Amino acid sequence: MVLLLNGKKHQVKTLLDTGYTVPLINQRTIERLGIERKTYKNPRTIESFMGEMVVNGGQYYMKPL
Repeated sequence: MVLLLNGKKHQVKTLLDTGYTVPLINQRTIERLGIERKTYKNPRTIESFMGEMVVNGGQYYMKPL
């Protein structure tokens, strides 16, 4: 997938999941591309497909790309 960010094209690997309820992006990708993230005052709960809580999930958000 090509991600257009600040006028530059970046090639990123993606996993398409038609059953997802929350879009996620890898922390290393955020850091590598310098994407600004913000912290929720009240973190969201994110569950895996097995119904288990995802550790450290739902703490951050970012503006739409």
